[in-house]
Amino acid sequence: MKAQDRFAKAEVEHQAFLVELGQLTLAWADVETVLFKLLKHYAGVSWPVAQALFSGTRARNAINFIRAIADNTEMDPDRKHDLEATFSQILAINSLRDFVVHNINGSEQVFEDTDPSTRYVTDALRSSRKSKSKTYLVGSATIAAMREDCVECCWRLHPHWDPQNNPFRSGSGRTELQKWKFSPPNPTQEPKRGW
Repeated sequence: MKAQDRFAKAEVEHQAFLVELGQLTLAWADVETVLFKLLKHYAGVSWPVAQALFSGTRARNAINFIRAIADNTEMDPDRKHDLEATFSQILAINSLRDFVVHNINGSEQVFEDTDPSTRYVTDALRSSRKSKSKTYLVGSATIAAMREDCVECCWRLHPHWDPQNNPFRSGSGRTELQKWKFSPPNPTQEPKRGW
């Protein structure tokens, strides 16, 4: 592929990346809202008490609170299993989402030479040790899969606070469960460049 073609493809990918990152931000806010509602439900507290106790609670901590409640109340195993299946996907998305938003350089100039639909995202500049730094290839398709799974996670959690759903039946607040689209990328290494 000619350099001019690579940069043209990289520009299209960059615009798609920006759109998907914005949509992921909104979908992630929905995940945190649903987790807050779920935490309030399982804690068995009123809205004013939930706001006082859990205000500012992010996804990882909300999940840890819900897990503790599930253990301490001997929650139905089917209900716990359903929560864990969704929580594991939320945590996988959270890890890469945090990595991307804190380490993306916004550049449309630093992409995989053979595949301009992905870019290098690395924490090499901020890592305390070179041996601890990580690099991933991430494209708009990765971000889109994360966004779609955020929406699916929200729908999968809806049956948990349905008072008619007893005994518990896993499912979706919409028609049927969707397969997960996102799987975390493997770390890679950015090639040495002679710049």
